[in-house]
Amino acid sequence: MTRREETNISFAKRFFKSQSVTFPFIDYLKEPVVILKRDGHILEANNAFLKFSGVKKKDIIGKDSQDIMPLKVLSENIVKCKFDRLEKSEQITFGNHILNATITPVIVNEDLNFISIIFRDSSAFVQLERALLKRNKELGIINTLSGAFISSGNIDSVFTDLLERALIVSDFGIGWIVMKEDGKFALRSVSGASLELRHELEKGELNTLYNDVVELTDPMYVLESGETERIEILKKEGIVFFACIPLRVGAETTGILMLASRVEIKFDFDTAALFSLIGNNISLISEKIKLFQETQRLALTDGLTGLYNVRFFYDMLNKEIARSRRYNTLFSLILFDIDDFKIINDTQGHQAGDEALRSVASILSTVSRETDIVVRYGGEEFILMLPNTPKTEAFTLANRIREKVEEHSYLEKETVKITMSGGVATFPEDAEDSKSLLYAADMAMYEAKARGKKQIYSYRRVRETGIQEA
Repeated sequence: MTRREETNISFAKRFFKSQSVTFPFIDYLKEPVVILKRDGHILEANNAFLKFSGVKKKDIIGKDSQDIMPLKVLSENIVKCKFDRLEKSEQITFGNHILNATITPVIVNEDLNFISIIFRDSSAFVQLERALLKRNKELGIINTLSGAFISSGNIDSVFTDLLERALIVSDFGIGWIVMKEDGKFALRSVSGASLELRHELEKGELNTLYNDVVELTDPMYVLESGETERIEILKKEGIVFFACIPLRVGAETTGILMLASRVEIKFDFDTAALFSLIGNNISLISEKIKLFQETQRLALTDGLTGLYNVRFFYDMLNKEIARSRRYNTLFSLILFDIDDFKIINDTQGHQAGDEALRSVASILSTVSRETDIVVRYGGEEFILMLPNTPKTEAFTLANRIREKVEEHSYLEKETVKITMSGGVATFPEDAEDSKSLLYAADMAMYEAKARGKKQIYSYRRVRETGIQEA
């Protein structure tokens, strides 16, 4: 309240207390004012009140205040003011206005003479307060969602944490997140759904719907009660409200957040704004996750071939040895070296040599198994780690890879061929630790080189420390 408003209201209160019957200056007051008799009937009202309430003076003077709006809303406090002889305040809504009403008993010679009611429009202040509360809520949601990324020690669990927080702030019971990966939708997290629904989602039963949502330019796709029955798996789950919120980075849709409820939800502007806020923030966080994963990938892969680098290999090798010891399992290494690679560099140029390395790396990745770890070991050397693979199987795979490499024509020239030599070693059969295992694979590979190249040898630990072909 401004100083001027306080002065006006203070003047009005003093003025009313000084008057006994007539109110000649009431219309000079800017605030809407009504004077009531002790019985609650209207004695006087100023022009500000008449204009504000949209009534004529002749239609309200002498009428019971309980029959006139907005006085009717104040009936309870008017009665309390009369009997308690204490000033009362109440906030009411009238039309598009939010009003603070001050109800004051005017006592003359210890008798209640009349009751004054002064209205102050506080719409602007209330709207500001609501805007601040809304903004605080939005900041709270942003902080809650951002915390999933900041506090997570495992980047793979971020989507699970994000979804749980999204369900909390939206007060929904069911949700899941799908992300576009290599042109397909991958289910990254699901919460609150039955096992049957989880299985259906993992099978991609809603992929057609996801594609339709991606094609839309709308900020969200909502199905309310009755509409969800058109989708069988939602109907079986008892879902009566379903929202798809595209996760967009720029013009690209990178994923979709689904929120669902088994109880009816009123979809209004506030709900839509909440969905938009959650979707925008998950979009930003998912982009950060993508950048983080790309940074991780670059740190762990070879820049030329895209295969894993030596740093990653050594880390995985130590982990695989620890796992092998703990569970009494075995694994094998295959170390390849391209034969006479220097000739390609000298005759075709180093750029051609790089292209040949990329081609070999592609063959290694294609022919090897999904569980195998394929690494560029350095220069023209490559190494494969094969979990749970005995030496005979590793030897067979090594020869299959060698044959594929030899069959291929490089640099788009039929005359450019590549051969490889390789060595196979198995833990714990051939070594007790990582260093001796790498030594064993290296020795087997050099034996293959010494015996004419373009062949595979397996390491055999014998008393004479000899190397024998498998």
